[in-house]
Amino acid sequence: MSNPTDTAPLTLDPVCAVIVTYFPDPAFSERLRQLLPQVAEAVIIDNTPQNSIAPCLLAAVQGMGKVIVIRNPINVGIAAALNQGLEFASKAAYEWILTLDQDTLCQPDMVQTLITVAKACKPTPLVVGSNYLDPQNNRTKVQTGGAASFLEQKTVITSGGLVNVRLATAIGGFREDYFIDQVDHEFCLRARANGHMIIITRKPIMVHSVGLSGGVSLPFLGILPNHPPLRKYYIARNTVVTIATYWRREPVWCLRRLVRLILGLVNMAVLEQNRYSKVRAFAMGIIDGIFHHLGPCRRQWLIQSNWGS
Repeated sequence: MSNPTDTAPLTLDPVCAVIVTYFPDPAFSERLRQLLPQVAEAVIIDNTPQNSIAPCLLAAVQGMGKVIVIRNPINVGIAAALNQGLEFASKAAYEWILTLDQDTLCQPDMVQTLITVAKACKPTPLVVGSNYLDPQNNRTKVQTGGAASFLEQKTVITSGGLVNVRLATAIGGFREDYFIDQVDHEFCLRARANGHMIIITRKPIMVHSVGLSGGVSLPFLGILPNHPPLRKYYIARNTVVTIATYWRREPVWCLRRLVRLILGLVNMAVLEQNRYSKVRAFAMGIIDGIFHHLGPCRRQWLIQSNWGS
């Protein structure tokens, strides 16, 4: 992989980065600086509550060019924030946005690689995902090498996704009633249902971890992410809704997700810390998913619970 401290010229196809933040860590400033040479603009959608941008984010953007901050007075969820970025890019006539999590480390050739892969794929894909190195297991998401520069996928994660603005807008953007979790998977499945391609680069062009450290690794299913109770709720709820929506069109993907969901329940009940709260949150997510109670979680005990593992 390339040295993250290297610099790269701005890609010939201007790209707008959309970064959703929520209490970003102090290292966010340096990650942002490494990204900026690759994009025309970076739009930060800050979901930090109480209409107050996080202090380290203020420090990060102070004196930086090409950075626009949109502050939300409350946490509106990742899907709504991504739609804000999509709307900004559409009005500014960008062809592509690069969606990023605040903790993702981008390699210096990331954007150029994504654009090159997008141009090599016909028809134009709706999303080009980034292959990434996960430092938790020191593995890449997909195999590197091979004759082709990309692989077709059913879904890719939000972070590192090069999203075609026109095509994404045409299918309705990101699903805001999911609030957080499974937003990326539902978006990709909906894109496929509308006849669009989802691909991923073979070349690893970012460093990214899914969930907290400590997840269990299972054959054929990968690492089951370790998340706090409230995230367990959203994962369970939104997975149930996604499976119910797409099982006829994407039976293999949905079966795999169902197995992951069941094994995740067994894992948290047996191996994880804070088991009771996680299993209870998971059960509430299943119930709300079945009855289609979406949007921000309304269960106060869960909202007020400890967000630790």
